[in-house]
Amino acid sequence: MKIAVRTLGEGASKNVRAEYNAKELDLEFVDLTYLTQLKLDGTVEKAVDTLTFRGHMTSQVQHTCARCLKGITEDVDYPFELVYDIRGKEEVDTLDDLREILILDHPIRYLCRENCQGLCPRCGADLNQGPCPCLS
Repeated sequence: MKIAVRTLGEGASKNVRAEYNAKELDLEFVDLTYLTQLKLDGTVEKAVDTLTFRGHMTSQVQHTCARCLKGITEDVDYPFELVYDIRGKEEVDTLDDLREILILDHPIRYLCRENCQGLCPRCGADLNQGPCPCLS
């Protein structure tokens, strides 16, 4: 989102909304798929030399467990607060910073639950459903 600094009054806040396609922002991973548009709802506030941009981004995602490969769908809400130095700037582009927040929030390995047993190394059966007969 690009914010035109000159259109903002000092001390006043402005509500902003936007929608993004996660695929276009290169936010999808092997174990993460965005099922809905990424919706941004926030406020922009200008002070003397700074611009504060705060709000949250929401979407519905599907994670894939790193152990059992089960897909888990959930609604996500990513809060953010960004502060920019605006001295000498006509506009501020926040997109890279918002993208970074989403990437850093993504775990290195997503697990459906902490004690996920994973899959049988021989036959691929889900060990969360019970012991596998081929390992007995």
